[in-house]
Amino acid sequence: MLAADRVIDMGPGPGERGGEMVFDGTPADLRNADTLTGAYLGARKQIGMGLKRLVSDNTPRMILEGATQHNLKNVSIELPLQRLVCITGVSGSGKSTLIQDVLAPALMRHFGKATEAPGAHDRLLGAEQLSDVVFVDQSPIGKTARSNPASYVGAWDAVREIFATHPTSKQRSYTASKFSFNSGDGRCPSCGGSGFEHVEMQFLSDVYLRCPDCDGKRYWPEILEIKIERGGRALSAFDVLELTVSEAAKLFANDRDVIRAIQPIIDVGLEYVKLGQPVPTLSGGESQRLKLAGFLAEAARDAAKSKQRLATKGTLFLFDEPTTGLHFEDISKLMRALRKLLDVGHSLGGD
Repeated sequence: MLAADRVIDMGPGPGERGGEMVFDGTPADLRNADTLTGAYLGARKQIGMGLKRLVSDNTPRMILEGATQHNLKNVSIELPLQRLVCITGVSGSGKSTLIQDVLAPALMRHFGKATEAPGAHDRLLGAEQLSDVVFVDQSPIGKTARSNPASYVGAWDAVREIFATHPTSKQRSYTASKFSFNSGDGRCPSCGGSGFEHVEMQFLSDVYLRCPDCDGKRYWPEILEIKIERGGRALSAFDVLELTVSEAAKLFANDRDVIRAIQPIIDVGLEYVKLGQPVPTLSGGESQRLKLAGFLAEAARDAAKSKQRLATKGTLFLFDEPTTGLHFEDISKLMRALRKLLDVGHSLGGD
């Protein structure tokens, strides 16, 4: 940005809070502009790094020895666990080879997961100190329009329970499964609860057409007759799915299970997406952050059950360029989310 001749800053926020040109001028003037970008460039805001966890002789470690895949020249590394470790270097220096081609497949094979053969290396030590390994990249989460942020983090399970307790639901003997768009007989049979008809194109990108039977609302009309009162509004299941995450957080502020499930989405900076937005429409960066939100939601559920930090073993999360294309503010939110994983005993690494 500082090397640009002219800068156009869009905002002032993400999603519905965006769409405006908040600055148009030179980089020097942007430093003093009253925008989020200007606040970071002018050093009025900074990305908080939080409490640094020092690496000592007692810190548990995992060791990868003798990596020689592609251009790696007999590389051996010690990765301190329960810490945030960054693998850096110029493009083509071997970062992706080390993490994606050697370390991640070797760990996945250790835990019995399906994976390609690990890149050439001598041995891997210390993997028994972990309970699992997860590689978080920017690949799409799924190809079905039924999958959305609410279902991915488990928030829709809590919402369905609320609908099932409605007096009319009890009168009609509707259980929580009636309000599922993945199964059950409450969903539209034509689109299978996705709200869209998937048309496969042989030489072009697939097309999603709004379902003509339910008009994209996923459910039978009698299911949509059940409406819950939140924040002075009467909401059907479809209405809830049309809420952005930030709107849902306000309306369901007193519903503990719902808030606990959607809070991770807010933590990773995706509060502007709709609860029912099909995951195939998310960008690569958004998909990666939603995956992270899913792990944060799982960690929150585990913490709620155990009421304590992980005793010994945690999961190693490997990230593929998690800050690529993100704004300073988004990176700040991402760092706070990563620290939550560290706080419960997990290990983080990435390039």
